[in-house]
Amino acid sequence: MKDFVKKPAFTLVELLVVIGIIALLITMLMPSLRRARELTRSTLCKTQLGGLVRANQLYAAENDYVYVPAASDIFWGAAGNLNRWHGVRKDLSSPFDPAKGPLARYLGQDGKIKHCPSFTNFRTGAGAVAYEAGSGGYGYSDIYVGSQFWKYGFYHNSPGQRLGAPAGQIRHPAETVMFSDAAMPQALGGRPVYVEESFCYCPFGLDHKGSVTAAFPRQPSIHFRHLDRVNVGWCDGHVADRDDFRSIPSNVYGANPQQMMVGWFGPNDNSLFDLD
Repeated sequence: MKDFVKKPAFTLVELLVVIGIIALLITMLMPSLRRARELTRSTLCKTQLGGLVRANQLYAAENDYVYVPAASDIFWGAAGNLNRWHGVRKDLSSPFDPAKGPLARYLGQDGKIKHCPSFTNFRTGAGAVAYEAGSGGYGYSDIYVGSQFWKYGFYHNSPGQRLGAPAGQIRHPAETVMFSDAAMPQALGGRPVYVEESFCYCPFGLDHKGSVTAAFPRQPSIHFRHLDRVNVGWCDGHVADRDDFRSIPSNVYGANPQQMMVGWFGPNDNSLFDLD
């Protein structure tokens, strides 16, 4: 009969040391795992932005090569402000329904493609001014590619809101923004929150003649949500990320866009948005 030698078990101290080492390794690995997960989300986001650009190109091909309007009735009297590029709502207090939007036939009626996988911590109610609820986290260039305000002028009831830009008039498609990650910072009870924003605002607005004016600076809405980078869909169809962030310390909603990584990229003008 063989004698069995009893092996000593772990002591409590040894067990605690092992647990400590495992915890340390997990702590060291977590940033890398979070980064890898966010890079995966950013890649999916780029795919979806590319899908939005292609959907708009298909829309243009079936509509005299004119892009979808960003908001065809946003300044159209008391009965307006119900239509967007991403959906339609029945009244001003309802969310936008993607199944009824002008791009629905190209995107799918559930509208999931326009929900950025990294944009989940936003408010849709409970005091937030969620004026674009249902848009999903991407913004469209509203006063250039998404309108003809540059032609007819920016004013109430301007016909410029009814149509997007003619594709053939965009002189440098690879250098003209169509879509980007977007959000609007707000302060709710003294606490910063994001709400959905369906437009990616260029730095400066237009006057009643359609000319750029520094008298109408615009609120930043371009959201650098992917490890301090923003994904951008351009008019030629390519999608790229940018990290040249700049912003302002406060907006009309009492929030600090600079701290919330919402701002602009590129030069401090409209050159990456206009048709020239």
